[in-house]
Amino acid sequence: MRYLFLLICTCLCAWGIEPTEVAVVYNAESPLSRAAALRYCEVRRIPKEQLLPLFGVKRGDISRSDFEGSVVQSLLQQGRRQGLMWPCGPRNGYKLMRAMVLMPDIPLRVKEEVVNGKPVGTGQSRTEAAVDSELMLLGARYGTKGMGNNPHFKKPIPDRKERPRVMMVCRIDGPDEASIYRMINEPALVERTGLWGWVVVDNGGPYKEGDAMIARAAELARKHAQPLFYESSRPTLADGFPLMQQVAVYFGWYNRNANGPFAPAAPSQFRLGRGAIACHLHSFSATDLYNGVTWVSALLKRGACVTAGNVFEPYLGACLDYEVFYQHLLGGAQVGEAALAATPVVSWQGIVLGDPLYRPFPKNPRTGWDNPYAVWQHLRRSANDSLPALQTAVEQKMSSPNAPLYIEMFAWLCTEQKKYTLAVEYFALAAKRHFREPDRVRAALMQAAVTAASGDKERALLLFDSLELRCAATPWLKSVQAAAKPYRPKPEPVELKNQKAP
Repeated sequence: MRYLFLLICTCLCAWGIEPTEVAVVYNAESPLSRAAALRYCEVRRIPKEQLLPLFGVKRGDISRSDFEGSVVQSLLQQGRRQGLMWPCGPRNGYKLMRAMVLMPDIPLRVKEEVVNGKPVGTGQSRTEAAVDSELMLLGARYGTKGMGNNPHFKKPIPDRKERPRVMMVCRIDGPDEASIYRMINEPALVERTGLWGWVVVDNGGPYKEGDAMIARAAELARKHAQPLFYESSRPTLADGFPLMQQVAVYFGWYNRNANGPFAPAAPSQFRLGRGAIACHLHSFSATDLYNGVTWVSALLKRGACVTAGNVFEPYLGACLDYEVFYQHLLGGAQVGEAALAATPVVSWQGIVLGDPLYRPFPKNPRTGWDNPYAVWQHLRRSANDSLPALQTAVEQKMSSPNAPLYIEMFAWLCTEQKKYTLAVEYFALAAKRHFREPDRVRAALMQAAVTAASGDKERALLLFDSLELRCAATPWLKSVQAAAKPYRPKPEPVELKNQKAP
């Protein structure tokens, strides 16, 4: 019933935001912000009268009084002058703006209100909030204490006859100009053929509710026959783990700062795929967009075009719902639409970075048979995920340049279906056939891990030992050691006898 409900919502929601319904807000005193705003309008053909400059603001924190004056009142006044109206405001203009994009160097967080040295609110009634989340209510009269329910959460997005009740707000900003312009340029190109590649899900956090949500997002990838890398152990991916190059979607949790393949010190050759959507759930994942250390910043640095995070502690139930977000995207929705439906609360801590007009999974993508991910999806659907039928199809593609990809995809599917003997065979074959050393190491690592999962720990340790020697002077050694650690015998404690204290 859950998936039926979400599917119905998705079908109803994908009405599409038009360029004539997007307001673009930029910092008038920042050359980068202005240039990025103009480029975005050029790429998406947004009318220039929907450009809204802000004066006297800077990136980072902003006081509540400055936010109300320099941001809210400025946008309301300019909107009236330029004939724009907002979902929460009176019908005082000509064009309804359903979405808003905040360009670089716009304030990120409204600081908490303090009276006599004490915060005005505490816990879920705090007054500090993400600027983006507050602007979802532009033009509305609302209290500044704590969160408010999003009326569109898990609901069909309003069609053109119905006025939305809150604004869709996204942000285009990041750790460097390359990230910013990639977020502007890539989506419009990628959506022509659709977003293709691996789905990587790194589950295993401190709360079962979060694990369940992320597991359901992984299940969506399975239902859509996308190649899936699924890791469910408690630690996040180990330092230096050799992920695939063409990662289209990543969902993970739970580490405060970016680590594993996304860490600033990780091998520099790893990049997410073009147009990638990548989110890591943590309470403070978006406190800094520029340092390359927080998750939002690090994921953008690694090539993400869309991500999401929190500027302060949001509490788990108030975070972006990855399952709902991904379900809508897979159904053909734009990023802005999907984010609106997946955001539980407003006037709170969450932000979404990316182009709200980006439609990563269009209904009829223009992709050819040279796309191995599209081929794999076709093979799986034709075989109805029957392993014997898929094995035959993969064997028939052994002469293809993409054979190593098909082999590894098949190995992962065998692992999911607990056909470990077959999985080990094909991971071993992938380790021999891959062209890049990181890919060969990953396949060999999975060969050893699945061998251990099958119960043959002695053989697995031999494989791990061999791989450790091979990777001794490489960035991947730590990931091999981390994978082998649970299967190695624990050293017996050494008893100290007749030892006198110094």
